[in-house]
Amino acid sequence: MREIVLVGGSILVVLLLFSLVNYFSKRVESDPLEHDLIVSIKMDPAPDIIQHIKIKKLAAWEIYGEGVFRGKSQLTKEEMKRLLIKELCLPEETVIVVEAREKPEK
Repeated sequence: MREIVLVGGSILVVLLLFSLVNYFSKRVESDPLEHDLIVSIKMDPAPDIIQHIKIKKLAAWEIYGEGVFRGKSQLTKEEMKRLLIKELCLPEETVIVVEAREKPEK
């Protein structure tokens, strides 16, 4: 009888672990990585990127100041910079994109 309880308990533990792993792996796949980006455009006047339909769809933007925007996007900072340069026809040196949580270089 004791062996049956031990085997049954072991099977329950394995099933529980399998269920937890399965649940969290599906959850990670469905939650895309989101980047918190700050964009600074060094032009006078700076274009309002929120008015551009394609760029507006790719992030939840907030205006942070003249030519400075913050948004959450699935694009990396490098991808966002390439997109801004291409879509707005901007010189590369006028566009700065950083992760909001990124530590500044010393």
